[in-house]
Amino acid sequence: MTIATITLFCREWFRADAWKQYYDGYKGEIYLHVIVNNGDPEDTEKLRKMFPDSLVLRSPTSNMMASYNLALREILRYPEVDAIAQIVNDIRLSPRALGELYGFLFSEPDLAMVSPVLLKKDSDIVDCLGCTIDPKNLNFVHNEVDRPLRELGMQNRFVTALPAGIVLAKRNMYEQFGFQDEALMMYADEIDMGIRIARLGFRLGATTSAQAWHQHVNPGGRKVRSLNAAYYMGRNPVYIARKYYSNWRAAVVFFYRVYRGLDEVRSALMHGKGKDCRRFGWYLAKGAFAGLRMR
Repeated sequence: MTIATITLFCREWFRADAWKQYYDGYKGEIYLHVIVNNGDPEDTEKLRKMFPDSLVLRSPTSNMMASYNLALREILRYPEVDAIAQIVNDIRLSPRALGELYGFLFSEPDLAMVSPVLLKKDSDIVDCLGCTIDPKNLNFVHNEVDRPLRELGMQNRFVTALPAGIVLAKRNMYEQFGFQDEALMMYADEIDMGIRIARLGFRLGATTSAQAWHQHVNPGGRKVRSLNAAYYMGRNPVYIARKYYSNWRAAVVFFYRVYRGLDEVRSALMHGKGKDCRRFGWYLAKGAFAGLRMR
């Protein structure tokens, strides 16, 4: 078992102490820890001091997919690495979670990537046990959401998508299938990867034998995602539909995303949610139009 991990960092010092604690919990299971700083250049040296045993890279771009690819190219220089994990910096793992994932990943020759059951912050309530891509509108649906973990028991299952926060993939998946699609920038990469892996005849899996908690905290306690997030959440599914499917399917995905954005604006106006919610809806719809123009 020779696992390398990738974690991105972008001006998230408000998470740094908790991240270090989470990392200390799983560092004994990994061979190489790669951090990519795609934020302020001066943060690179600070990260090297905070994680002296890690490989810290400076990305020249804020493009998250390009930053992941930078780390992947570096990791593939180590021929002994046979599995690569992507772990966001606010994920906490159960003890020996990576070992459990590794065992599941290599239990089937056609398994390309696996994830643990993802639990809601500081709880035993499921956020997802793998995910499902809705074939009609490319919506990303979490499986088993809001169920107590004890109801699921110990199980492995095959799914059509995995949450991007924590996944473990075989090395040869990237060697054979290619890296992340950098046109996405951020968001919906899990949809793109799920479709690509299925089309190549391989499978994704999720297991309850390993658990993860997404301990997400927004800067300043912000409740609404950023406008950039809204834009890419509207844009990228339209782009992915055009990339893999017919014009008809792309049109359905486009109108669905526009509807979602305008419905968010309507809800914000009717329920007095405030300017941030209204702007989030507008940017979601705006992103859908941008997806029609992507190549």
